[in-house]
Amino acid sequence: MADSDYDYDENEEPAEDEAESAEPEVEVDPAVAAKARSEVAEAESLSPSAKENLRRQLEEEMERFLASGGRIKEVPPDPDANPA
Repeated sequence: MADSDYDYDENEEPAEDEAESAEPEVEVDPAVAAKARSEVAEAESLSPSAKENLRRQLEEEMERFLASGGRIKEVPPDPDANPA
């Protein structure tokens, strides 16, 4: 590709400072990150029938929770959150 293929002006100033546009860095506990990766790997390795058993178990636990007077509170989505 030739330089003329790019749509930019070398002398043009950036629209905003890179430091301002970058997402803030969040410190993550390595142990928490490792556990999350482990759980994802485990979930991905489950067979469809094992996943269905887990869904059924979660549904039963939720029914018991609600039957014992538990309530589910719906939290509105964060308007500032980035869609995944």
